[in-house]
Amino acid sequence: MKTETTDNSHNALIDNVTILTNGELFDRLMTLSRVMAGSGAMVPAHFQKSPDACMAVTMQAARWGMDPFAVAQKTHIVSGTLGYEAQLVNAIITTMSPTKDRLHYDWFGPWENVIGKFTEKTSAKGHSYIAPGWTLADEKGCGIKVWATLRGETAPRELVLMLSQAQVRNSTLWASDPKQQLAYLAAKRWARLYTPDVLLGVYSTDELENPIAREEKDITPSVSISDLVDSASSANDAQPEVPADSHDATLGESLRQALEEASTLEAIRQVEQRIAQHKSTLGSQLLFELRGKSQKKRSGYKAVQEIEAAFDALSPADRAAFQQLENLVNNRLAILPPGEQQRFTLALDDLRAEYA
Repeated sequence: MKTETTDNSHNALIDNVTILTNGELFDRLMTLSRVMAGSGAMVPAHFQKSPDACMAVTMQAARWGMDPFAVAQKTHIVSGTLGYEAQLVNAIITTMSPTKDRLHYDWFGPWENVIGKFTEKTSAKGHSYIAPGWTLADEKGCGIKVWATLRGETAPRELVLMLSQAQVRNSTLWASDPKQQLAYLAAKRWARLYTPDVLLGVYSTDELENPIAREEKDITPSVSISDLVDSASSANDAQPEVPADSHDATLGESLRQALEEASTLEAIRQVEQRIAQHKSTLGSQLLFELRGKSQKKRSGYKAVQEIEAAFDALSPADRAAFQQLENLVNNRLAILPPGEQQRFTLALDDLRAEYA
């Protein structure tokens, strides 16, 4: 178990009113933005020859007291929205949070079950990459505690985050350095909970690539609990009901674990049959949860087949088809199995230069 602590310093920052009302400062920022737009490879492609976009990031960097060129290098465009890398978001929290010191990090649990355990896989273009080589069971108990003390207070504000709570893992760093990635995520969640004004309008790429509510509504039709209870087949209805007793919680956990471990559509169907068999024992609330999880997982594997077919049908130099493929991957990213998220994301990166 390791704890990291450091002290905090606060820079003299430019506020929003000063930027918008000081004509001389505004002109200087606009001049800098034009320089950035014409600096070629010194800024990412989405800022090149675009002084207006450069002005937006320059104003943001001024508010944070940071180098606009450095900030620009830590941005990405995700579904038409500007996203910031986790490293930059962490730096923003350190610079802007009204705390007496920097965030403290304390990792706990059996991290030896996951650290250094990864496997090498091959992308659709034949390039190798690493993916987690552990199971969800190995993550059990692994987590981090993050805390800092706000100015004017004496007791620290704390947040505990488990590794299993990190749902979106769209970087290979989750395989090679999961402790660092979890620390980035915990810092972001701590700031959104205790100092929400610091990250107002600032989103990391994983947040933009995880359209939780929209994706759930698109993938799963709206159903009621009674619909789910009545959806079991007549054959399953004919089976004797299992009386409710003390093993209900264990049964529910067993079915959750079976769904997590199911890696084919057939395996998912088998778990669904078990869920239907024990529907009266589970109760409507747990039944609703398990049916929702199974539908989402089934949709994930169907999405894999859909995306693989789109990759196979992609024609050389067809930029419109590539854009449609990229949109398809982004729209399905939240429901894809973690390993497939990385595989398709890297495959798109490999192809992007060919369709630029």
